[in-house]
Amino acid sequence: MRRKIKIELEDSDGIKYSLSVEGKISREKILKFMDALELMDIPVETFEHKQDGTFYSRVREIIETDFAGVQFSSSDVARELEEKYGMPVKLSTISTYLARLAEDEYLKRERFGNSWVYRRNYLKSRA
Repeated sequence: MRRKIKIELEDSDGIKYSLSVEGKISREKILKFMDALELMDIPVETFEHKQDGTFYSRVREIIETDFAGVQFSSSDVARELEEKYGMPVKLSTISTYLARLAEDEYLKRERFGNSWVYRRNYLKSRA
């Protein structure tokens, strides 16, 4: 599967870096890139998803800030979006976004009873 990834980051000295990769991107290639960042004294924690005010970026922001390292459901994300942004949203819309993020391997998705639970996939979510 061909993918396109663009990574933009800024180090503590204010130097901005940008990398675009397109093609058959593997986990090993991403890990090699992350190793190169460490050699340049750029901590991996500086990666951030660019916030652009879209619904998608708001969903990602909620996942990255409120559900880092924990399992969550589409109901949890919907509730946080309503509280944080005052925007009522259909549960089916959230479920669709989370399913797509799981397809893109940004999230891990697991069946729990008759619903899904999600967890951020840190090995694939840096793009």
